[in-house]
Amino acid sequence: MKFPSKKDWWLTIIIWGAMLFAIGSGVYALIFEESNLIDFVFVLIFTVMLPVFLLWMWLTTYYVLDESNLVIKYGPFKKIIPLNTIKSVKKSMNPLSSPALSLKRLEIVYSQNNMVLISPKDRDEFMKILSKHCPQAEIIL
Repeated sequence: MKFPSKKDWWLTIIIWGAMLFAIGSGVYALIFEESNLIDFVFVLIFTVMLPVFLLWMWLTTYYVLDESNLVIKYGPFKKIIPLNTIKSVKKSMNPLSSPALSLKRLEIVYSQNNMVLISPKDRDEFMKILSKHCPQAEIIL
């Protein structure tokens, strides 16, 4: 089952604002400032490639629960966590960097003290389904 990431409104404003600012400042620099090839490449990387990367991450962050794995997909990255290695799951507001687009997160501890934070749109439904697939895990509602 596929779960899209919840997206906080304030994070939406920050991400889209940063992308528009980067593109706008790059266009301004290319049109109104004299530049050599190195400057042009630098501006191109930070005003086109960075916003494209952020957009890719924004549009492709989701989580898939199948019979044996939790697959976390975010942009070009993919993390596969075998369900039998999950030790605990609890709700969290931890602001650490993670493949989550909201602060309403789930903290998943797996394997040898590894931890990942995710933000499925429906945390309660995700935890309910995960508890069926991971009877060994401590699910803290």
